[in-house]
Amino acid sequence: MLVTDLIHSCSNDKVAQAATFCIGGVFAERVRAVAQENGVSEGRFVSVVVRDFALRADEAERAQLAHEMAGCDQPILSGLRRVVEKALEGGAQFADDVKGFGLPFLRRDGGLTFEGVVPLRRAAR
Repeated sequence: MLVTDLIHSCSNDKVAQAATFCIGGVFAERVRAVAQENGVSEGRFVSVVVRDFALRADEAERAQLAHEMAGCDQPILSGLRRVVEKALEGGAQFADDVKGFGLPFLRRDGGLTFEGVVPLRRAAR
């Protein structure tokens, strides 16, 4: 249930932005830097990472996340941090020059790549 709540709430750009601000510190600075490098807001970047997790995470990964979130004082923020840090650890990479719109996806090593960031940037406007 917590993982579902995380996905539903943080798939929204504005909620994701507020959650990133609440977490703060080095985490928020890393998110801000990656988002700025790629011309999207922090909230947009985080919401796309969360949506990607929702699409690609298998039951085992969701169960592991739920286990890590259980018992935390702020489980949604804790889960969000874990999901986004996994993407950041792999060096979130964007591809500007890909034509068309493809879904974002996580590489096996945890990095985040996007096929078709131009439509993503347009949607952020």
